[in-house]
Amino acid sequence: MASSLSGRTTFGGLATGLDTNSLLQGLLALERQPLTTLNTRRSEIDSQRGLMRELNTKILALREASQELDNRNSTGSDFSTEEEFLRYAASTSDEDIVTVSAGFGASPGEIDVTVKQLATNSRRFSDIFESATETPVLAQGDTLSITLPNGRVNEEGEDVEDTLIEITADGDSGLSLQSIRDQINASPDNGGTVRADVLQLSENEFRLVLTSTGTGSSNELEVSGPVAIDDSLSQAARNSVVSVFGQDIDRDTNLIDDILPGITLRLRGASQGVDPDNPIQPLDPPSGDDPSEQAAYAAFLAEDRISEKVTVDVDVDEVAKALEKFANAYNDVQDFVDKQFRYNESTKTAGPLSGDSTLRSVQSQLRRMVSTGYQFSLNPNNPFASTVGGAAGGTISGIGLELKSGGRLALDRVKLEEALAEDAFSVRQFLSGLKRDPLDPAPPIDPNNPDEEPDFFDEGFATAFSDGLERLVRSGDGALASRDKAFALRLKDYDNSIERFESRLQQREETLIARFSNLEQIVSGLQGQQGFLGSLG
Repeated sequence: MASSLSGRTTFGGLATGLDTNSLLQGLLALERQPLTTLNTRRSEIDSQRGLMRELNTKILALREASQELDNRNSTGSDFSTEEEFLRYAASTSDEDIVTVSAGFGASPGEIDVTVKQLATNSRRFSDIFESATETPVLAQGDTLSITLPNGRVNEEGEDVEDTLIEITADGDSGLSLQSIRDQINASPDNGGTVRADVLQLSENEFRLVLTSTGTGSSNELEVSGPVAIDDSLSQAARNSVVSVFGQDIDRDTNLIDDILPGITLRLRGASQGVDPDNPIQPLDPPSGDDPSEQAAYAAFLAEDRISEKVTVDVDVDEVAKALEKFANAYNDVQDFVDKQFRYNESTKTAGPLSGDSTLRSVQSQLRRMVSTGYQFSLNPNNPFASTVGGAAGGTISGIGLELKSGGRLALDRVKLEEALAEDAFSVRQFLSGLKRDPLDPAPPIDPNNPDEEPDFFDEGFATAFSDGLERLVRSGDGALASRDKAFALRLKDYDNSIERFESRLQQREETLIARFSNLEQIVSGLQGQQGFLGSLG
């Protein structure tokens, strides 16, 4: 008799006494063996694909580490201003006078800096009033005008117009100091260029204080109107004056980043030798012929002040971290590849990717790239990329990256420090390469790729290494991307084969069930006839 169990037909109680269910399952198990083989092979390919993707991730990390050494922008077309291989430690002999930071383009060494004058903003004080809120300062119809030349700039930093703030008393009661302050600060014509405050000197003494938020001589406030200004208290806007290498330079701010490439000076105080009771005159020469003004200006330039020592050194620790990151990423890839090729004596097997041609190609390419020598056509005198003993040029061992036994990289800290002390810029040049001078003839165009932009760089180790990895991990047509597509196609073929095989198994199962069901009916009928014939006797 046949019955259904969980959607599958089962058998029991046949007259023959056969275990039909076991027979059915045994037959199906035999026919399912090729399907088991298909699933096993599919699982192996999926595992290989996952390992190849893991390799791709590791090579991407290696490329990122190499890009941190190449001093190039994201497109590789120019030097980077944000990703500098040479990190700097900068200090000054007196941080109360000047502090310093250094970055891209800085030159290591010592600089003599003398701060002669700090940049100041402009400030105006009104006469004293008895109340901040009750005494009218502006009567009805009166207007207070505040002018700030060059007070506004556009997005490109260009002066577009002066700031003009006009406060008019429209009400019958006029305007108090506090109301004037509030209207100045909230004026749409202000834009944050002028700050207004009410200063309380005593219980019945108040002043209006106007301050330009920007420093430098271009931020000189002019105030006109019925509010009296105490000129004796006024503070003039001045440029900063700093002497670098004995040359006097003025700027409109105390944060100066355009005197020396890569070096930012923050002026905090005047160098010793400045008389605080004798304010320094602006750097601009006197406009008139007044002998006293001319003499004061000459004395200002000639004043003997104690200079500060500004020291810029390469930060060896930070440079070493970048090189160690690269070495660790490189070793991580090599460890992964070796693990796949390593034979396990206990299991008598190697890794799932053992013998894989792509894996061997990656391993060979990486080893070749780290042992390639470099010599620049634009600068054959780079001490770390020179031809030695007939070799193609200098290798990474010259800057402290040593290729050890087993094909692993290790950083020799002593050798790195020696290389940086010898010529830090040449170390960077060895890694990043050289950019052609715009006045030099353009490099020849590749006849095989006439539409391709000519390369205006002599590539260094890190740039060439990064380019080599790009050909491996580039999405779409990189070597590993192409391999992943091949895996995907094979998995799809296996999925189709498995689906077709499962469909055939289902049909085979239905056929066997029908045959066993028919057999049961036949045997049951024969048994009925046997019983009938027996009853006749």
